[in-house]
Amino acid sequence: MSGLPATKMARVAGVLALAGYATACGARSWLPSDPRSQDGGACLGTDVPIVPNVPNLYFVLDVSGSMLDNGKWPNVRSAVAGLVHTIGPNANFGVTVFPEPGGPECTAGIEVMPLRPGDWTGATEAAFDAATALTPNGGTPTAATFHALVHKLGALPGLTFVILATDGGPNCDASIAPCALDQCTTNIDGANPQCMMSGTPNCCTGNPQGCLDGDATAEAVSDLRTAGVQTYVMGIPGSAPYADVLDQLATAGGTTRPSEPLYYQVNSSDTSALSDAFAQIADAAMKSCTLLLEKNPGDPGMVNVAVNGAVVPSDGPDGWTLHGQTVTLSGATCGAFEGAASLPVRVFQGCPTVR
Repeated sequence: MSGLPATKMARVAGVLALAGYATACGARSWLPSDPRSQDGGACLGTDVPIVPNVPNLYFVLDVSGSMLDNGKWPNVRSAVAGLVHTIGPNANFGVTVFPEPGGPECTAGIEVMPLRPGDWTGATEAAFDAATALTPNGGTPTAATFHALVHKLGALPGLTFVILATDGGPNCDASIAPCALDQCTTNIDGANPQCMMSGTPNCCTGNPQGCLDGDATAEAVSDLRTAGVQTYVMGIPGSAPYADVLDQLATAGGTTRPSEPLYYQVNSSDTSALSDAFAQIADAAMKSCTLLLEKNPGDPGMVNVAVNGAVVPSDGPDGWTLHGQTVTLSGATCGAFEGAASLPVRVFQGCPTVR
């Protein structure tokens, strides 16, 4: 089984230590200078403690029929199991697969492994292996699966990241109006040669469940982001024709890469390639530029973030954003936070946000 390279594990360990330090700095042992003032004096505000970073890594895995090709499903299982083994107790893990195994081919996915702590004994890895001992079948009801996860994952304690791995475009929405040929996933995938050779080459005529369902899926991923859960998107072999849709999902999930493709593209279905991509995503999720607060700070216009004693303006590429109980640092601010294991961060409420 492949796991995280040593350099990446060292970085993960350093980030976890950094998150713990940020929490320890919740007590006001120093006060950042704030250009805003009240009654002629500095507005000091009240600290909002930061929770130590032991994130929830929640996998949403495509088990549609095409995952039978070229060993994709067993290799995905092996790669995820290796990641669970390597990260161990530094994260919690959960899994949903779609469509529902054994159900109609377009039924929304179901949770096969509820969130549980990782460990060094192999118990969670074994639980993952048992939960995912499935035979791929059916379509790709990605939108319905994510809609069903919004409340569940938004209510989980701690900081949650979804890792979506799929080999095709979302479909299975029977409510879609008849779609054009270039929006029919059956045609795009070449999945029904008999239809394409017949007198009616659009295989989605009379079968809207084959139509591409990108917008509804992006909406569901965006709803999950609003609930404080970011989604990382991995496109494995077979997904290349849907690059624009996967970019759209990565954007909606708040996890775009710095250059195209914006999602994590894997061009080989072998275990080592998949393991490396999962490791990159786990590394990105555990960088801790997203901070979980112990409570909702209330009025978002009265919240500030200070890094190393200096208030950071919220606007601009190097600013920060607030979603409920999560604060996400961006640009150079994120880079500075990642780059120093002792760099203190403070989130405080009660002062007008510096923009």
